[in-house]
Amino acid sequence: MQIELTQEQKARRAQEILDDPVFVEVVNESRNLIMAEWNLTAYDQNEKRESLYYQGRALDEMLRGLRSLIDNWIVHKSKQQKATRKGKIK
Repeated sequence: MQIELTQEQKARRAQEILDDPVFVEVVNESRNLIMAEWNLTAYDQNEKRESLYYQGRALDEMLRGLRSLIDNWIVHKSKQQKATRKGKIK
């Protein structure tokens, strides 16, 4: 059985992952390796170049997903705070 995390818990976990120095190191090394391999390919190595391009895009999408969890929580929290303030003003 898997416990469903709240939006806040997901955002906090995503931030922990993005702040983890080991994770950052692995991401940077992976990105550098992809770019180095891509730069070493010949222009006619279309399949290899496309594969490397998509590997880089997948890495970017993973990071975007983590950042989106954080951003969504910030927006949600901001809306809650505004709603609370409106309730207090009345």
